[in-house]
Parts: sequence; C-alpha cells; structure tokens
Amino acid sequence: MILLVLAILAFAVVHAIPAIPRAKSAAIEKLGRGYGPAYGIASLLLLIACIAAFRLAPSHVLYVEPAWGRYANFALTLVAFILAGIFLFRGSWRNHIRYPMALATAFWVAGHLLANGDTRSLVLFGGLGLAAALHTFLFSRLNQWRPADVRAGHNLISVLAGVGLYGVMSQLHGALIGVAVFNLAGVAP
Repeated sequence: MILLVLAILAFAVVHAIPAIPRAKSAAIEKLGRGYGPAYGIASLLLLIACIAAFRLAPSHVLYVEPAWGRYANFALTLVAFILAGIFLFRGSWRNHIRYPMALATAFWVAGHLLANGDTRSLVLFGGLGLAAALHTFLFSRLNQWRPADVRAGHNLISVLAGVGLYGVMSQLHGALIGVAVFNLAGVAP
C-alpha cells in the first residue's frame, strides 16, 4: 500500500507543476520545447506506476458497495470519458466547462468508488481525485483563465473520441488493470 501512496503522491506533484506558474516557467526554461513531451511521458509513467502499485497492494473490504454501484460506474465512467474527449479537443464545450479533465476525474472517481469498496480502490481513486482537486484549486487561484481557440466540428469529435476511448478501455481494462469490466463467462451456450 505504501508504494501506491507514493505513486499517487508523485503523480500529484507532477500534475501540480502546470498549475503553478513559477514551477511551470522554470520547467519550460529548463526543458524548452521538450517540456510538453517530458510532462506527457512523466504523467504516463506515473499512471503506469499507480496501476502497478494498485495491482500489488493488498485489498481489504472497507464497505459494501451498493448493488447498483457497478451500473452507476458504467454510466459515470462514460460521462468521464466524454469529458476527457472534450478536454483533448478544441470545441466550444471545452470553454464552457472550463475544467473538463477535473470534472472527468470526479465522475470517474465517483463511479469507481460506488463499484469498489476495498481499501486499495479507496486509496487509488480517492488519491487521484484529491490530486485532480488540488490541481484545479491551484490552477484556478494562480492563473487567469483564458478561453481556448475553438475549432469547428470539435464538439462532435470530442464526444466520438470519448465514447471510442470508453469502448477501448472497457475491452482492455482486464489486461491493463487486472479487473475485467464484463464477465462473459457462462453467457455463451
């Protein structure tokens, strides 16, 4: 469990950098044009570290999730992926929502905590939810929000991309995370 906590803390620290203007400027000054790729690679590696630590962490029942929690998770996670698509593309919805990735994380966390009542899930999802909340708080307090350039057709593309990513992740969830989303054993005759 200690590895999971450390991985989440490292993830939170890296994600705080773009929210703090002085830290972001220092990173850009040091890395130049390599800042974006370095940030992306660090984020991906730390996400992989969080997943690996989650898979290794012991799991103890903390609370019994509601019977409908699994189904709520499907819906909330779909909304989360659509919001992530809105974040990735430059449609007008991105400007209206302002913090679509933070909102996506909140939906993702809520869904997963409704479907999983074990300690390692609470640490992972709760920790990543707190990291997103910290990033959003810091960014909103230390930066002036400016609307992004809007590109025609990106609202539709963002929804399609979100739904597509949801479909891909639901299929790969068992292989990547170690927990299958759908158990189709016994369905076929």
